[in-house]
Amino acid sequence: MADDTKKSNGIAELRRKAELKIASQQSALEVSAEETDAKRLLHELQVHQTELEMQNEELQRTSRELQVVNSTLEEQVADRTKELSEAVARLQEEILSRKQTEADNLLLQQQFQQAQKLDSLGVLAGGIAHDFNNILMIIMGYCGLTKLDYETAEKHIPQIEKAVERAAELCRLMLAYAGKATLSETHVVMWALVEQVVHMLRATIRQNVEIKTHFSPKIPSIRGDASQLKQVVMNLILNAAEAIGEAQGVVLVSLAKAVIKPEQPVADYFGKTIPPGGYLLLEVTDSGCGMDDESMRRIFEPFYTTKFTGRGLGMSAVLGIIKAHKGSLQLVSQPGTGTTFKVYIPAQISATTEEQTVQPSVDEQWKGSGTILLAEDEVQLALTVRAMLEELGFNVIVASNGKEALELYHENAADITLVVADIGMPIMNGYEMFRELKKLDPKLPIIISSGFGDDEVTVALSRDAIAGLVSKPYKFDLLRRVLKSVIEGENV
Repeated sequence: MADDTKKSNGIAELRRKAELKIASQQSALEVSAEETDAKRLLHELQVHQTELEMQNEELQRTSRELQVVNSTLEEQVADRTKELSEAVARLQEEILSRKQTEADNLLLQQQFQQAQKLDSLGVLAGGIAHDFNNILMIIMGYCGLTKLDYETAEKHIPQIEKAVERAAELCRLMLAYAGKATLSETHVVMWALVEQVVHMLRATIRQNVEIKTHFSPKIPSIRGDASQLKQVVMNLILNAAEAIGEAQGVVLVSLAKAVIKPEQPVADYFGKTIPPGGYLLLEVTDSGCGMDDESMRRIFEPFYTTKFTGRGLGMSAVLGIIKAHKGSLQLVSQPGTGTTFKVYIPAQISATTEEQTVQPSVDEQWKGSGTILLAEDEVQLALTVRAMLEELGFNVIVASNGKEALELYHENAADITLVVADIGMPIMNGYEMFRELKKLDPKLPIIISSGFGDDEVTVALSRDAIAGLVSKPYKFDLLRRVLKSVIEGENV
């Protein structure tokens, strides 16, 4: 309604203006007193024409104004579009720059990690080379002395055997560091194991270091490898004693039961959540110098030490052994406040507290008979094992790889009593050879001789299918015991 009123008022106003304009034009003319209808009609036409002219002028003025406004808007749009285009271009450049920076940072991080790996590998290789060269020097030295006087062999051979045991222990530590430690599992009484280690170390470490023990009641039973768990306790205590140095200090070794609940997650040394459940908790705390962040980060690197170069694989092996027992480790330390290692070993539900394993006795005079197929690619090792087998009364056929072993078995299947096979061989490895021989004769006894650790072998081959396992290096008596067990049908 208001719009209609406004429109009517606008028309009336336009009419009024047109009338005034016509009136002003006519006032200048002499008009007769007598007006005809034609004049009135002409007047009306003139008024309408004037109205149209005025409307046209108004439209033209409005059009010009609109053109000015449109031109202004176009300029503003063009300016804004240019600004937005420039902003988009800058944003794209920023995105590309950030992506390139991220790629460069990732590359630098990868290069840094690779450099760290190579550095750790170099330290590992240098440390192992150092230890092995010392061991080989002992062996070569006693061999040289024996060659000078063979009558001294009885005195020198035990020293050579000790050196070999040291080398074997180093290999076991390397496997433990890699998390491939072979476990000989029994039920372990940890308090007795800890007491045994502490009693031994009290007589060897500095007198300024006091070792205290604290065992909580109801210590849970665990299942594990007693000798390797002993290695963990020993290395942690020795590390704690070294942290104390020459000052007076205390190493506290405690055992307790720990329960980790799902609603209260606990993180390990690597930041991973420890699985919920019941654990035996071993804590070793010292009052020593403590560690900074760098030392805490590198404490489990092989041969790393803040004391001097080449201390060994002790702490690295600790971590590997704990992993092999499906356990977890925590480390708390600050400079000047001492260090605490916490080891979580899964507890056993079984009430059994101890299981003793007794090595079967073997008659030192026992000998076998028949033919053994020996598959070994290392020539000197093959000669050594062949001599050992022949000493035990066997005929020996030697193959240098799995393919040759299969060919020799085809030729001598009727005579072959059993097979002793290495795993790492060229052309055809021990795993493939094992499977092919079992296809030919599922009942053929095959003893696996490996330097990779028993767990590595039993992951690839069924333990039930393997007649026996002998981990390198092995003594003559162990070979005799395994062969006797296999031939007489006993469990190895």
